[in-house]
Amino acid sequence: MRNVLITGANRGLGLALAREFSSRGHGLFLVVRRFDAATEMQIEFPDAKLLCCDITAQQYEQQLRQFLQGVTLNLLINNAGSGSSGSSVDSALCSQLQREFDTHCKGTLATVKAALVSLINSPQAMILNISSRRGSMTMQAQGAAKGAGCSFSYRIAKAAQNMLTLCIADDLEEQGVVVAAIHPGRMLTAMAAADAQLTAAESAGRIAEWVSTKAINNRDYLCVETGKLPW
Repeated sequence: MRNVLITGANRGLGLALAREFSSRGHGLFLVVRRFDAATEMQIEFPDAKLLCCDITAQQYEQQLRQFLQGVTLNLLINNAGSGSSGSSVDSALCSQLQREFDTHCKGTLATVKAALVSLINSPQAMILNISSRRGSMTMQAQGAAKGAGCSFSYRIAKAAQNMLTLCIADDLEEQGVVVAAIHPGRMLTAMAAADAQLTAAESAGRIAEWVSTKAINNRDYLCVETGKLPW
């Protein structure tokens, strides 16, 4: 049995990932923000270990480190995310950018730092950061997001998270930890784009299959629908 840590595990892709990896017999370590969500998750996943904490909270890193003490972790999925409005210079707010950066970058880094010992204890550990096609600097420069209505703060935070992914990949390569960014596809969730067509369960299934077949390499930036994306 392999141990999997998933942040933002109580809804959308996070919940679908928890269900998928549970069905494959993996041990679950789940991070959720609300106590009521933790209660519901414990009912559905009675064998899972749950931590209730906001990944942007000051105490989160220390709480997660204690939560994982003595645990060997095979897979970390940084899934917790948020979205915002403000798709133009006039409507974008600095407060939105701070919130998105705190979630997608600060929270991701804190999670990796807290889980590092547990990951290194595994002979084949992997970190997957759930990213977005909108974080691609190349695609942005080509005009792919123009007129799409995606907020400034989300695109900027995801681009920053992609850089964080590459920095972590460089740093942990010698320790054998695979680090990659995954765009889960155009999913039919609460934060769905106008062209969404993929269910969270379908996306989770494809991600789990990639993990199972070792199809993900260090520094990959992958889309579950189309394969490799340009950074």
